[in-house]
This record gives sequence, structure tokens and C-alpha cells, in this order.
Amino acid sequence: MWRPGVSGHEAGVVERADELRQAFDHSFALAPASQTDTAIVQTLLTVRVGSQPYAVRLAELSGLYVDKPVTWLPGPVPELLGVAGLRGTILPVYDLGMLLGRPRAATPRWLLMTAGTPVGLAVEDFDGYLSVRLEAIVPEVRAEARQRHVREVVRTADLVLPLVSLASVLESITNRAAADDPDREQ
Repeated sequence: MWRPGVSGHEAGVVERADELRQAFDHSFALAPASQTDTAIVQTLLTVRVGSQPYAVRLAELSGLYVDKPVTWLPGPVPELLGVAGLRGTILPVYDLGMLLGRPRAATPRWLLMTAGTPVGLAVEDFDGYLSVRLEAIVPEVRAEARQRHVREVVRTADLVLPLVSLASVLESITNRAAADDPDREQ
């Protein structure tokens, strides 16, 4: 696809983003799996926060965007990066790494848009899609390995990925926002 004013490196990034966007859209165009199949397979997105890979359930997302402008917004919550306009909606954008207890990302390029309550979660990189059998998702039992908002891990022959609970992330954001609301009734 031709795009004016795009260098060779940027063109590669744009082409990769187009491929990923098409694969993401295509996953929704497929006929729904049978009841048995959905109980067996989970589709996940793999992302990077800093150098750490994580997995997120595709069912908890409504969109994935690259290089969307985020307008900075002052506020008491350090994880809040600002707001972005996506699909005709203005939504808050948070640094997912900071919500997971990691340092602030220098320049997160990718935005995950949560399903249900629209919230943007910024990550440094999007690695791809992963379909795993349900039994590959297991509780994280090692106390020293537990991270904020990670209660499960994905185990395959090649890798072990922390699985981020977006429900937990959204609950944390809601609780923080309510605690920081000066108009909230005591």
C-alpha cells in the first residue's frame, strides 16, 4: 500500500501494523467456533511492557491501535497518560506498565481498547496472537512471581507468559478514580 512521506523503516512499521490490523479484524469475521471449541481454546494478544512479555485475553478487548495521539491531561493518578479519540469516543489512556507496577514507558506506541467500559491501555509493543487450549492457562501459584493484576500464566511448550486480568486493571482504575474524586460523598 502506498503512503506519501513514509521512510523505509516507517513503511515497514506501517505495513506490519496493517497486517496485524487485518489479522485482528479477520479474527472477528470468522464463523463462531462451536460451543465445544470455545470452551477449549482461548485467543490471546501478546504485548510487551518494557522488555517483559505479557498476554491479554482477546475477548477483553474491543480494539488495538498503533501510534494514536494521546493528549496529556493533568491529574492525581500518575498512570493516566491523557485522553485519546478512538471510534468517535474520547477515552482515558493509562500506562499499562505502571498499572502493573513497572516504570513509566518512554514512548508506548500501541493502545489496547478495553471491551465494555472504553479505556485505553498503552503498551510499548504488540507481538502477536496466540491461541491456546484452556488447560494452558494456569493459576500463578508462586508468591514471589505474582505481579499486580496477574493471577494466571500461559504455559506452552515454548514460553510462559503472565496473563493480565483486565477486569482487575479496570477495577483498580475505578477504585483509584473514586478515591481521588473530591466531589465523592463520604
